[in-house]
Amino acid sequence: MNAFPFGNRMISDQLIRAENRPSGFDYLRLFLSIGVLLTHSIDICYGWHASLVIWLWRGPLHPMFYFIVPSFFALSGFLVAGSLERNTIPAFLTLRFIRIFPALCVEVLISALFLGTLLTSLSLRDYFSHPEFWRYLGNIVGWVHFDLPGVFENRSPPNRVNGSLWTVPFELDCYIAIAALGIAGLAKRPILFTSAAIVAMLALSAKGAFTSFFILGGNHPGGVLILSFLFGAAIYLVRKTLPFSLPLFVLSFTLSLVFFYFAATFYLATPFVAYSTAYIGLLNPRRMLLVRGADYSYGIYLYGYPFQQAAFQLLPGGTFWLLNIVYAVLSSGAAAYLSWTFVEKRVLERRAAALLRVAKSMEWLRLFFTACANALGRGIR
Repeated sequence: MNAFPFGNRMISDQLIRAENRPSGFDYLRLFLSIGVLLTHSIDICYGWHASLVIWLWRGPLHPMFYFIVPSFFALSGFLVAGSLERNTIPAFLTLRFIRIFPALCVEVLISALFLGTLLTSLSLRDYFSHPEFWRYLGNIVGWVHFDLPGVFENRSPPNRVNGSLWTVPFELDCYIAIAALGIAGLAKRPILFTSAAIVAMLALSAKGAFTSFFILGGNHPGGVLILSFLFGAAIYLVRKTLPFSLPLFVLSFTLSLVFFYFAATFYLATPFVAYSTAYIGLLNPRRMLLVRGADYSYGIYLYGYPFQQAAFQLLPGGTFWLLNIVYAVLSSGAAAYLSWTFVEKRVLERRAAALLRVAKSMEWLRLFFTACANALGRGIR
């Protein structure tokens, strides 16, 4: 008889079996990024107030669509927790920076300098001098603006270039939150870390039950994303005591859909989203060429929305959601390949040098503050 009701194999056992590189996470990232394109294609082609879009976000299948972005965050939390465990806080933040910033910077510049200049109805002089153009560049540092002047101006909403960027500030919040928890020592206390996430979930759920805190109509509350991230990290931290179990996955996935069905229980879905995501990611099917040594999901996510908008405006059949998503998968997939090959991969190849510089800088700071403290001590005496 099993010591655990859901089996004896732990998540840590499954990680060891996959040599800490399970392919399920690679496939899941691609699946989720294409799922984002699917939801955006319907919004872009028919507008927020169309009956199909209302059905998508409020009909009987809406929990499936609400699952997608929190699952992305839970996946990130699980993988990032391993990085936090292996590295110092400065090294951890450096690794997050070089993974996120370069590709985001290039995408924002391409949208503003290439796509915008080709499609704007304004003169180039008016375009480059317009405040919206300069605000759009703020996306590079997480100051999110979706619009460029004169671009897609007949769409609803007008001038919307990249709606996918709405998640960027929450992703930054996640890294800040987990770094703060790491500084507080909670990353080395898995039970305490998980308890803190549960308390935050219950507090936000209580608040949501008595206020109109939840946002419906296609957007997740930011707290749902952050909690999904934290529970993903928590599952990694308790991996030695948490079963890797198909029945537990089925139960978690079912509960996540049930809780996403009702606005008042959104936050309660987050630990179950995280477990469902971790279970799928820990599966280890044979890698196809598409996921062998590369991660195209980030590029697909970044480039999908602007390319879908362009396909709607420029390409035959681009106003039909199914063709729109085909165009988006092909174009953003090509952009993701170029982004990975010439930007992301090349930056990641230099991460060892970046970490060495950070370590040296932290040592200099330590010596500087030690010298200041010693000087201050002598002054007091």
